Amino acid sequence: MTVLGKADPAAAGTSPPSPPSRRAGILGIGHELPAGVLTNEDIQALVETSDTWIMERTGIRTRHQVGSGETAATMGAVAARKAIEAAGNPRIGAIICATCSPDTLLPSTACFIQRELGLTGQPAFDINAACSGFVYATAVGNSLIASGTCETALVIATEAMTTLIDYTDRSTCVLFGDGAAAVVLGATAEGGIAATQWFADGSQAELIYYGPANDDETSADHLRMMGKGTFRLAVDRLCTMATDLTARAGWSLDEVDHFVPHQANLRIIESAANRLGVSMDKVIVNVDSVGNTSAASIPLALAGAAASGRLRAGDKVVCIAFGAGATWGGIALEWNKQPTV
Repeated sequence: MTVLGKADPAAAGTSPPSPPSRRAGILGIGHELPAGVLTNEDIQALVETSDTWIMERTGIRTRHQVGSGETAATMGAVAARKAIEAAGNPRIGAIICATCSPDTLLPSTACFIQRELGLTGQPAFDINAACSGFVYATAVGNSLIASGTCETALVIATEAMTTLIDYTDRSTCVLFGDGAAAVVLGATAEGGIAATQWFADGSQAELIYYGPANDDETSADHLRMMGKGTFRLAVDRLCTMATDLTARAGWSLDEVDHFVPHQANLRIIESAANRLGVSMDKVIVNVDSVGNTSAASIPLALAGAAASGRLRAGDKVVCIAFGAGATWGGIALEWNKQPTV
């Protein structure tokens, strides 16, 4: 809706709930973590830090790291194959890959994954919304299914973040890990996605970026982060998103069974939960063992919760993310089945 040529701010970044007959749900989920593990003790050997310093500020103990021959595409293909099998091997109508650490600038990582899976013909493309990537990709997949454009969409979130890191910068190198997760979205008669929202504010682009250090333009390109500004804005956006998204789904915060935030940093997650008045018992957390896996963090957390039996049919789940751009968004869904991981 527009008023005098201006977009209605209440509608910006929001996609309407899908019609009941075309609501998308998660039909299958899979994940992949590289065998390489980077512990806090390993990082201590690379930069001046300590396990105590890292734990107090991030809550992270270990993170996974790609090895020789492992890339966003190779991990994404393994996760995708597991998700397709869990969904009962349906015909895939579209492939959407969320990543900010692609194998190459072109072709897309989605096309590399498509080739590895032996698929052909369906559209395959990447989305780069950094840590909000899975939310963005799922919003697109949901819209494709709700509109009847396709019956299924394979959404993959895969990151080789450790290839972007400056291991002399302890403010970032302690945070990031590698991994992939994928879901098959398909039309479902009950449960499924109740609401999605996605937003961006390019005026905050300097908070998280890839390039030389802010105070040394001759330095090598790496992932850079303005820690304090990122922390404050992330907590604010996650809280606003959780409140707005649950209302849009027709739920109260108390009715939500599980909150799945982007696994950026345990302290950000705890601060957001405290501001919302949500018990940490309702928050799914895996950042301690995998670190910040950017776009892959939410689906990795979902995959782990599904595998452990924590997610049950009918559970109300709210996924919320914040990332570089700045981007943020969320998905409210009813867990309509227990996929095999």
